[in-house]
Amino acid sequence: MKEKNFISVVAYVRNVENTIVDFLTIIDEFMSEKFEAYEIVLVNDASTDSTMEKISEISSFIKGNLLIVNLAWMHKSELAILAGTDIAIGDFVYEIQSTVIDYPIELLFDLYKKATEGYDVVSATPDKAVRVSSKLFYLLLNKISYLNLELTTEYIRIVSRRALNAVLNVKEKVRYRKALYKCSGFSSTNIKYEAIGKHITSNDKLLWEKISLAFNVLISFSNIGFKIALWLSMSFMLFSLFIGVYTIYIYLTLKTVVSGWTTIMLFLSVAFSGVFLVLGLLGKYADIILIELENRVPYVVRSIDRVSNR
Repeated sequence: MKEKNFISVVAYVRNVENTIVDFLTIIDEFMSEKFEAYEIVLVNDASTDSTMEKISEISSFIKGNLLIVNLAWMHKSELAILAGTDIAIGDFVYEIQSTVIDYPIELLFDLYKKATEGYDVVSATPDKAVRVSSKLFYLLLNKISYLNLELTTEYIRIVSRRALNAVLNVKEKVRYRKALYKCSGFSSTNIKYEAIGKHITSNDKLLWEKISLAFNVLISFSNIGFKIALWLSMSFMLFSLFIGVYTIYIYLTLKTVVSGWTTIMLFLSVAFSGVFLVLGLLGKYADIILIELENRVPYVVRSIDRVSNR
């Protein structure tokens, strides 16, 4: 028997002309086999290749309801998925970040069954090693965050309607879904799966985008800025006291005191480096505060195309 709950599948799409047809075919076939009613929401993040043409060609073969959310410009995956979940109406909502299926398709049903056991957020993590940069980022965030997030690399998850509504109502403009779900208070769990091949996405972020996202997340979900500023302030205060004691010692022990250009320049260099780092952190805080105060809409939808073959 098919499951009675209405299911939404929200998938991020940007320049995936080589994988979108297989992805849609497999997802639609699986959903029609397992669920009585479902919808597939594709969020087109301003694709510049033939992705939309590929979707148009296969849309007539899709058995369920297909919605295509076209964003006005590139918003990146976090805000794009937000746009899709805002429109999705399912009792449970799948969030799929990539059209590369590196997992057994039955994993989707395993996530659903786990969610029906009482978990509001169920994510899936590949058993293969993730990038060193990602591992270090999550290690740092989990270590310094006061929210006990315990985050890891995730490509797919299923969220209950009540948990999704709670996160959608959060007023924060700096969106990081994994952290928001974790700190929402709803029960969550994780399933590990055996990855099929190497997970390669066509929408990997550029280095500067990753660094920017990392800074936003670290500042929004931890007090690392305050800790670094306090640590630097204490360090430079002790260093200044040491220089003062050293200066008095030289004055009392030496008959002639030569101007210490090297010492002065070293002190000024180190001290001003700390000052500029603190100012940089304060600037980042000000940037995030400005984003929050502007109260702009987080995303702009250019159009929504609905395809129904039922």
